[in-house]
Amino acid sequence: MKNIYIKIFLVIFFLLFYSPLFSRSEIMPEPSIKLLTPIEGIQLIGKKTLIKCSIKEPFDPQRLLVILDGTDITSILEVTSEGFEYRPLGVLASGSHSLNVTAYTLDGKELKQEFTFSTRHSKVFEEAYSSNEITILYEKKIDQSEEITGQSSWKMESNLSSDSKLKEKEWEFVFKTNVRHFDQQLLLTPPLEKGFSLINYLFQGRYTGKRFSFLGETGDVQITETPNTVQGLSRRGGNLVFQSKDLNLQLRTFVVKSEQVIGFKGGMGIETSSDDHIMGVSGDLGLISDKLRFRAIYVKGGEEGDSYGISTGGGKKKGDVFGFLFTTDLFNQKLVTEAEIDFSKFDGDTHDEFSSEKDRAYRFKIGGNTDIYNYEALYEYMGPDYEVIGNPGLQKNREGFTLRGGANYKIHIFNLSLSRYNDNVNKDNLYPRTYTYQGMFDYTFSKFPSLPICVSYQKSRLDSRWEPPGITPVKTDTDTVTGRINYIKGPLNLGFSASYSIQNDLTDSNNDSTTVTFTFTPVLTLERPYLSISPNISFNRSKSQLTNVHTDTYTNSLDLRGGLFNKKLTYGFGGTYTISKTSDGSSNQDTLSSTFDISYYPFKNLWGFLNPSVGIRGLYNRTNDRVFNQTTNELAIFMVIQTTMPFSL
Repeated sequence: MKNIYIKIFLVIFFLLFYSPLFSRSEIMPEPSIKLLTPIEGIQLIGKKTLIKCSIKEPFDPQRLLVILDGTDITSILEVTSEGFEYRPLGVLASGSHSLNVTAYTLDGKELKQEFTFSTRHSKVFEEAYSSNEITILYEKKIDQSEEITGQSSWKMESNLSSDSKLKEKEWEFVFKTNVRHFDQQLLLTPPLEKGFSLINYLFQGRYTGKRFSFLGETGDVQITETPNTVQGLSRRGGNLVFQSKDLNLQLRTFVVKSEQVIGFKGGMGIETSSDDHIMGVSGDLGLISDKLRFRAIYVKGGEEGDSYGISTGGGKKKGDVFGFLFTTDLFNQKLVTEAEIDFSKFDGDTHDEFSSEKDRAYRFKIGGNTDIYNYEALYEYMGPDYEVIGNPGLQKNREGFTLRGGANYKIHIFNLSLSRYNDNVNKDNLYPRTYTYQGMFDYTFSKFPSLPICVSYQKSRLDSRWEPPGITPVKTDTDTVTGRINYIKGPLNLGFSASYSIQNDLTDSNNDSTTVTFTFTPVLTLERPYLSISPNISFNRSKSQLTNVHTDTYTNSLDLRGGLFNKKLTYGFGGTYTISKTSDGSSNQDTLSSTFDISYYPFKNLWGFLNPSVGIRGLYNRTNDRVFNQTTNELAIFMVIQTTMPFSL
């Protein structure tokens, strides 16, 4: 009897203690891929966190795939037979991270594991880093042909780019800058200067709370309000933005220098002189859960003349603009409306006898989209004297509308657009009024992802009316048919397009013309070994029906990039060869423009940050005029020594 009790006790003991262990080992086997560091579930303090994984089964290193936060880092891993290590070259962002590892055993079995971990940069700051890179280049001319001009015999350039950030909870501070030192044998064209130059900088301070947020920035800022007032204004100055989440309100004020500056010239740009600065204020209010928004903008300022990258006619300018923008979105993007009206006062030359001109501009837009359909209707008017300081790209004296619509059935995609615009909106008797009509239909067939096909048809018309005496009327129809097809297979992409256009001159001049174009663009991109080949071959024939003379243009271009020995040796070639000739023999010439380079990197990440290289760069240009029997050849070869030095703090 005693033995029976002992046996029962042993059975119960086995069931209670050993069977759960066996069941757990069957349900939760130890994974083949294990994250050794950092440890999951623990927040690690560091900027360049070492990531180390072990793979217990023998695996094929050529088929290993490691993705960190959506980025493939496989090519920069240190792979061993037991796993891999990853040491970030730059600062790893703070916060939560995901690591996805896929490996294949030698017999082809897939091993897959996902890990998550979190980091912060220091105990005091969630993010605290400064990512920098110094590049140094020295170039010395080795040889050149007698015909080449404008090539400096030597030059030296150094650049420092820096991106720094401090962040803790609601507060964030960012500083970005680029500093350059440049010197060469030849003189530089202003505003470029020899020596040190502050190319750009931007300092931002931001507070993001639950109820409101604030942004203050100074340096090279960009201001965008509305298309007819300030749009993409990039200048040196300051910008302040306040947002209240409770009131759904945004307030902005800014001041920037109207002159586009480069280098140390111009100061900070936050002075308040309206003669050579642009300043403005705006308010944006959201109503009914942000389904309605109302914005008011006022901008004023002056420009003293041309500046870097900006060319304007006339003398010193001054003006202001007052605008209103009203938008609605009542049905989750299915019906979106936008209405803008603006009033400007502008003086194109403050030194002449004419005073400022007042004018207005307005536009109305309605559109929306669903899973399949999209549509848009736009009407806009720009008065003949409507101009805005800091927005010279506005096309004044213009009125018209555009209608767009499309449907996406996944396999079949349709797009249709119609527009009509005219100038001379006030019908000034000194000028004609020219109408521009345009219609376009586009169809894409995408049943086969590796073979997308697109066909489009476009018709346009230029039609002038009420021409004053001495002005030749314009009435031209242009019809264009285009077809495009691509074959995509792995690293290969073969593109072919063809278009035919006929221009019908409906005036007494009867100057009709036709144009046909064929283009072939094959592209091959390989990662191992690194190789990128992008040729472009095209033929264009334009023919004047009036003279029965056609002009043929053959264009062949090539962009070749490659690397050998794990990219220790890199090479590149870029060139364009063009032949142009007319059927009557009045023109016949060919041109070749090409550049080439080859570089050798003896060390990569020497001492953890140095990447020196030595190489040869050259250019060769040739122009051959067969009508006048004239040929020019330009050749220059340079020795290039350069290095990049990325470092993070």
